[in-house]
Amino acid sequence: MRSANESSNLHLLPPEFLEPNWRFWSFVLVSVIGTYVLLSFPVPVKDGLTDPFYTPTVLILPLVVLFRLTCYAYRKDYHRHLFNHPNTCTVNERMDSARRKYSGETGFFRVENFHRYFMYTAWGILPFFYYDIYYSIVYSGSLTLSLGTIILTVNTIAVTLYTFSCHSVRHLTGGYKDCFTCPANRDRKTTFFRIQSRFNEHHETLAWISLVMFVFVDIYLRGLSAGVIPNIMLVHSGGGI
Repeated sequence: MRSANESSNLHLLPPEFLEPNWRFWSFVLVSVIGTYVLLSFPVPVKDGLTDPFYTPTVLILPLVVLFRLTCYAYRKDYHRHLFNHPNTCTVNERMDSARRKYSGETGFFRVENFHRYFMYTAWGILPFFYYDIYYSIVYSGSLTLSLGTIILTVNTIAVTLYTFSCHSVRHLTGGYKDCFTCPANRDRKTTFFRIQSRFNEHHETLAWISLVMFVFVDIYLRGLSAGVIPNIMLVHSGGGI
């Protein structure tokens, strides 16, 4: 239990230090729904649209899942809202108990230190997502653009932005400097680093959006295969290519 002093300090903290846990539980809900749909309703390729789980993604799915689970955006949520430890990193107060040792990236959670290596597997599957978009356009021998193609494209862009806004990418592009703000290193920031830093500011939002989109695409394609959802054709050239 928290002491009276800890409780009083809790009420004095600015609102941004006490984040609601809606995002964490929405992660859990979306993941459960996606897993249920994936295991319960197999789907073939339909109208040239390939479910993301039927690309080579499925071959390295455990590594991709570990990339998500060890992501800074996700680990902050489950450490704070599932284990309540630490409650926040922006203040000195422990919030729960000063006697409790820090549990992040220790013991079992040392696997989180391999996050950057799991990131490389996520890079490896991105070309297949873009190929799936291309295939959905040319599969019939004619140029075709359907609602499904647009949804695949939005999903691929969301996953790409989430992957390359990763904090580990910052390490590759300049974060490895021991003194990043020192004058000797200050001017070594690349254009890519500056651009990536802008996206990194929204990494948590991109993590949520890309997960929701990934599950939505999966549900959409399975509904399409079952004849519940129509695939609206926007462009169809009618000639061979």
